[in-house]
Amino acid sequence: MGSELVTGSDSHAATGGGNRRLPVVYRYGETFEELCGYYMSLGMGYHDYWDGDCEMAQYYRDMDEKVKERQNEALWLQGLYFYEALVDASPVLNAMSKKHKPIPYRQAPIPLTEARHRQQQEEENYKKMNAGKEAMKQIMAGVNSKFKRKEE
Repeated sequence: MGSELVTGSDSHAATGGGNRRLPVVYRYGETFEELCGYYMSLGMGYHDYWDGDCEMAQYYRDMDEKVKERQNEALWLQGLYFYEALVDASPVLNAMSKKHKPIPYRQAPIPLTEARHRQQQEEENYKKMNAGKEAMKQIMAGVNSKFKRKEE
């Protein structure tokens, strides 16, 4: 009675019952062979891949991700420069514009690091201070020439 109930059940008849599935044979070696070319394209040596430390594969994947991020940022920055150049040239291309002179393109690259940003600001401040100094010298020269004329 016990075995008859299990083998004669509805679920057994509907699903084909029993353990008739063929065992799945999976060779991990095939996966490693498929991925060998990928890791070699990342710069990993053949012997490092097969005989080296298995953690190296993770380091190469991390390196590849960082290279892609840097490349993406570089391409984004290139697009930013291109966009800025188009905006600077847009007055020339606009027929309705009263002013047909292009806006001058930037003199220095966009600072990417905080240190470079500070350095660029210091250079700008230095130029402004020198321009102010020269303006003050010209004003003083004009005032001095007025005093010399009065003395004569």
